[in-house]
Amino acid sequence: MSLYTSHQSKMIGSIDRAVTDLAQIQPLNNSYYAQCLEIFEANSDQRVGLLGWLEANVVAKMSQDANAILSVGCGTGAFDECILRYARARMNQVTYLGIEPNEISAADFLKTMSTQTSDQVDVSVLVQKFGEQVFENKFDLILFVQSIYYLEDRNDAIDAALHALKPGGELVIVIAPDEELNTIANLMWQRQMEQKSWFSDNVRAHFDARGLDYGETRVSANLNANECFGESTEAGRNIVDFIVQTRADQLPTGLRNDISEFLMSISEEQGTTTCLPHPVDIFRCKKP
Repeated sequence: MSLYTSHQSKMIGSIDRAVTDLAQIQPLNNSYYAQCLEIFEANSDQRVGLLGWLEANVVAKMSQDANAILSVGCGTGAFDECILRYARARMNQVTYLGIEPNEISAADFLKTMSTQTSDQVDVSVLVQKFGEQVFENKFDLILFVQSIYYLEDRNDAIDAALHALKPGGELVIVIAPDEELNTIANLMWQRQMEQKSWFSDNVRAHFDARGLDYGETRVSANLNANECFGESTEAGRNIVDFIVQTRADQLPTGLRNDISEFLMSISEEQGTTTCLPHPVDIFRCKKP
C-alpha cells in the first residue's frame, strides 16, 4: 500500500524535477544549522520520547561500575547532557566522548556537558569527522543520534563503531524512516551530497547483510508546525529550512509553493496545533 495519495505523489514528482533542475543547492552553514536545529527540536516532542526510551531500555541496563560512552555527531550536547545525567545517577564512573565536525557545536557541547562534569565524570570532544580516528574495544555504548545521514560512508561507519565496542558493548542508531517529513530533505541531500541519504531501511539492510542480531523500535512523535504556514515567523522559517536542509527563501517560488503544499497535505490538526508526523526508529546491536 502506498504511503502517499496520488496527488501527493504528483507533488513529490514535481518537487523532484524542480530540485533536479537547480544549478546548486547550498547546505545550511554551521551557525545557521545549529540555530535551525535548536528551534526544530524545541517544537518537536521526539527528543522527549527518545530520551525516555533510552533511559529505560539502554542506560538503566548498563553496568553500575564504569562505562565509556561515545556520541557520534553529538552537536551542541543538548541530547547527550540528558543521557549523561541518567548515566551519572547510576554509575560510579562515566567517560563521555563526543565527535562533532562543527566547531561551533563542539564548543557548545563542552559548555553544555560541563554541568555534569565531576570527579565521577570525564567529558571531552573531538572536532573532526567520525572515521578520522581509530578506536578498538574501547566503548560500552556508541550512539548515532540522528547523525548517520551526514557521514560519507555509512556502512564503514557502522562497521567501525562495532569494532570500537568492548565485547558486550552496544551500538544504538537513531534514524528516521524514509517517510513523509523526510521526503523533501532526501531530495535535497541527494543533490548536496551526491549520494542518496540513509534511512531506517538502509540500517536494517546493513545489519541483515552482515548477519548481525539487532533490535528495532519505533518511537512516534510530532512536530508543531503552527508557525510554518501562512504568515510564518522567523521560528517557522527556521523549521522549514531545517526540514528542507537549505534556505527555502533562496529556492524558486514555484518550488517553495510545492514544498509548502506538500507539508500542509501531510499535516494533522490536533486541537489548535498543526502537527507534522515525526517518527523515529531506534536500532540496537550488541557486540558478541
